[in-house]
Amino acid sequence: HTVQIGDQCWMAENLKVTHYRDGTAIPDVADDAAWSELKTGALCWMDDEPAQYKDVYGALYNYHAVADRRGLSPAGWHVPTIEEWGVLEQCLGGKDTAGGKMKDKVSHLWRAVHPGADNSSGFSAVPAGGRGRFGSPGEAGYYATWWAATSHDADFAWHWGLHPDRANIRSNPGHKASGFSVRCVKDQ
Repeated sequence: HTVQIGDQCWMAENLKVTHYRDGTAIPDVADDAAWSELKTGALCWMDDEPAQYKDVYGALYNYHAVADRRGLSPAGWHVPTIEEWGVLEQCLGGKDTAGGKMKDKVSHLWRAVHPGADNSSGFSAVPAGGRGRFGSPGEAGYYATWWAATSHDADFAWHWGLHPDRANIRSNPGHKASGFSVRCVKDQ
């Protein structure tokens, strides 16, 4: 599923690939201690239940998977940079209103919904939660966070996210060992 927003074509669902573009499997790491020590790409699933959550939320990837030279995105697509996320944000009216225009309403997955949330962009954001550097996957229903392809420094990379009760979109650096969703944008 895709959606055209301005001059960008975005996937309208979170990525759920389990292999890099070259066919190499991305390790599925459920163990919290093992996850926190990784310096290579990995994925995980909400509640470690891919059968239940893969189609709903997609996978959560650490930044090492995003940056892997083998390619996380399907051919013809890529993980957006902070500049591309910024274009999306501006196309949807700026950071104070873009989030509401991105939130899925049909699925009823958000635990609380800001009254301005209408998914008018067709982005269909679902609250997949995330995984902290030292924690288990959790908080589905409460927030959505996606990696940008842009590194901040040796330990942190940029990500964008939505809270359930706000219409804004936020961006800030997150630890590269965290697990967040990925949305891809089509190569131009």
